[in-house]
Amino acid sequence: MNIEIIEKLKCSPLFHGCNMDDVAAFLKKSPHQIRHKQADDYIARRGDDCTNLTMVVEGQVCTSTSNQDGKEIIIDTYTGPFILVAGLIFSETTKYPVNAVAQTECTILHVDRATFIGWLHSDKQMMYNFINIISNRCQHLGCLLYNVGLLSLKERVTEYLKVHKKIKNVEALSRFMGVARTSLSRVLSEMKAEGMIERTTEGIVLIER
Repeated sequence: MNIEIIEKLKCSPLFHGCNMDDVAAFLKKSPHQIRHKQADDYIARRGDDCTNLTMVVEGQVCTSTSNQDGKEIIIDTYTGPFILVAGLIFSETTKYPVNAVAQTECTILHVDRATFIGWLHSDKQMMYNFINIISNRCQHLGCLLYNVGLLSLKERVTEYLKVHKKIKNVEALSRFMGVARTSLSRVLSEMKAEGMIERTTEGIVLIER
């Protein structure tokens, strides 16, 4: 196992508090694959089988889904190291529910599911970390569902700005929210007229009151 990759994995929530020498030794004797992806390459497509642990060691990945009409909603954008669709690994339905596309050059680590189970059995800290990752993910998806289903677009934009501080790209945000750019632009114009937001050199920001 490449020492540089082990160093990058140290930052992963999965290995927080774990002995990385043990992780390196376990990987060395276990089946695994390292893959490299270029920007815009698919890491996984919706409907693909998920038969192993897939970890983005470095790079940025966007997950999204779309309908037959081509309407797309961005689920999340992640920066490595992180586990891709952690909750799917032991699911009864082992099909990717989203598309995962590299936004930058990415290094991907694939670990056999049986090997990963062995990891979790041998390291209680890692098992706790994995459960924590899944729990946080469930909470995040619950918030996402609430935002999409119950909030108005103006409220969603406000919540987005509270979390992310600024909007750099309106087109990207419209895809992230699964709405037409014209609808988003109209809401942004209304918010600007109401004195809720302002445009700066760094992007669109909330006006503090």
